[in-house]
Amino acid sequence: MRVVAPASTANLGPGFDVAAAALDLWNEVAVEEGSFVVEVEGEGADETPRDLTHLALRAFGLYASPERYRFRFTNRIPFGRGLGSSAAAIALGLVAGAAAAGRRATPEELLAAGKPLEGHCDNLAASLLGGVCFTWQRNGSPRAQRVAADMPVAAVLAVPLAGRTSTAESRTALPFTIRHDDAAVNAGAAAMLGAAIASGDVGLLKDAFHDRLHEQYRAAGAPLLGELRSHAPAGTVGITLSGSGPAVVVWADKRRAGEVAEALRHSLSDDTNVLPLRVAEKGAHLVGV
Repeated sequence: MRVVAPASTANLGPGFDVAAAALDLWNEVAVEEGSFVVEVEGEGADETPRDLTHLALRAFGLYASPERYRFRFTNRIPFGRGLGSSAAAIALGLVAGAAAAGRRATPEELLAAGKPLEGHCDNLAASLLGGVCFTWQRNGSPRAQRVAADMPVAAVLAVPLAGRTSTAESRTALPFTIRHDDAAVNAGAAAMLGAAIASGDVGLLKDAFHDRLHEQYRAAGAPLLGELRSHAPAGTVGITLSGSGPAVVVWADKRRAGEVAEALRHSLSDDTNVLPLRVAEKGAHLVGV
């Protein structure tokens, strides 16, 4: 069997630990019965474990023993750039493991199973469900809802080729408490974010891309954020940090997305990759099924 899982961009500005969109950049794994072997090619191939500590195999093991299978991973999502590579690995393992066990696991079940491995659910929900997702906790259990199949704007990512961010380390930069006025501003922006995505209102979305919970504290580790906000190309609707960075998403008017991408390629240095990516409508799934 072959399973694919998409990249994702989380937070979308004010939707800290809540909002995420799946992106049309896919990791995959081919699984066959046989003696245990792990092969990896593509992004991070030289640093990915070939044993049971592999994150996808830990997820697979929640449903079936990986030691009875051969795994061949193809990684296309950059590691440590804020594009949900760990969530995609977990999603791959969960979907493949459930299939190997003959389980028809729901996305809600897979999300709950994968949360202890990921630590938070925004990227994982988007990678499992596709589209644009919001997550929350209810009675101690993770919940997720896909609120739209697409964003009203196009995503053009600026991804540094060098330099990485650890989500766990970046969280140490966040304060334990924030000012009441910052909380009020963020609550309003997050409400607008959800309304704008659900209604497809680009004008409202432009006002929603305003965060006071995390981006200002992570900016030092993501220099592209300030650089692009100071010199945003024409056609830009908003700019957000992708997850904890260092990648940045330039959200562009869909009619001008190509123009925005070209402007970024001309203005940014050669050590930054510009990736125009559509929102992935599907989440992790078996190919050909």
